[in-house]
Amino acid sequence: MEFLDTARGWFDQGYAFFEPGLLMYAGDGEMVSWMPLLIQFGVIALVMAILLRSAGAILIFTVVAVIIHAIVDYVMPMVRGGGMDGFDFGAVTSSFTDMNYWLYLGALAVMYFVGILVLGGIKGMLFRGD
Repeated sequence: MEFLDTARGWFDQGYAFFEPGLLMYAGDGEMVSWMPLLIQFGVIALVMAILLRSAGAILIFTVVAVIIHAIVDYVMPMVRGGGMDGFDFGAVTSSFTDMNYWLYLGALAVMYFVGILVLGGIKGMLFRGD
């Protein structure tokens, strides 16, 4: 069980590094809202894993998935609100200068890298050959 303790320590350090970004952009500042984040992550990762042809393209698919996730983060309030009233372009541009936003995108990149790799491996085992 020593290995699990070591792995848990690595996970805790990684989460502590990305936590400020997750709290600010995937939560309310005090707690991360995991359910909407994981539903959005699951849908995007599943589509990316289905489109993945070879494991060599995993970095490209990870970057594309993070970009799609960031776009959906800004578009979803407009879809729910029914118009452009909730969209503030100044908030979009100012978020790129915020270090917490980059931590959030980094956490998404790690999540998508692992998620697409695992789902792509499962797809490869289930569907042998193209």
